[in-house]
Amino acid sequence: MRLLVLLYIFIFSINSASNAENRDARALVTATQIVTISSELAARVEKINFLLGDAFKKGDTLISFECELYKAQRDVIQSNYDSASIQLENDDELLKMKSIGKLQHQLSVSALKKAEAELKIANLNVDRCKIIAPYDGKVMNVGTSIFTSIEQRQPLMSIVGDGLLEADIVVPSNWLKWLKKGHEVKITIDETGETLDATVIKLGATVDAVSQTIELKAQFNKKYETLIPGMSGIVKF
Repeated sequence: MRLLVLLYIFIFSINSASNAENRDARALVTATQIVTISSELAARVEKINFLLGDAFKKGDTLISFECELYKAQRDVIQSNYDSASIQLENDDELLKMKSIGKLQHQLSVSALKKAEAELKIANLNVDRCKIIAPYDGKVMNVGTSIFTSIEQRQPLMSIVGDGLLEADIVVPSNWLKWLKKGHEVKITIDETGETLDATVIKLGATVDAVSQTIELKAQFNKKYETLIPGMSGIVKF
């Protein structure tokens, strides 16, 4: 779908080049922070805290899993770690009194290090029982439901960041004579009819030799509640 929109942008830009006074181009609204979240472990979905269109804050729990097995494994390993720690403390005293040899003491040190590494792995597995929001944003879609058993790396949710949105624009390459980074533009959104302020922040690195166009990116000057990724519009330079 995005390819079709960009193709339309190319065609519109080529046509606009025929009129030197016509400095219009098509724009496609995009977000810099879009990610599809997947699970790092196989488990059953326990709770989905945010659904389609819901807003969330950085650090919120998006999805949680039933992880009784991982928690039980952690408890066992925690117990082993505690025992190894106590054993080393005791061997420290015995070594001072020369009641044990250095080899026995080194074995206790090694046992504690092994238990510590196993405990880190166990805690990591338990931490993975929750998917935490990496930034403020909104839910684009949810690809699972509660009580569903999921596999590792299975896509579960797509989210978009709450930062300033951008617009992908394609213009005739001869506009580079006057078009520079920092150029102020106005974008009229097709879906809402609103005219919003934006600023050109990036110019493409290459010119398309066939269409004689170049892609650029503009950033909207502030957050607009009615603006969402996927919308399109006309840019007035």
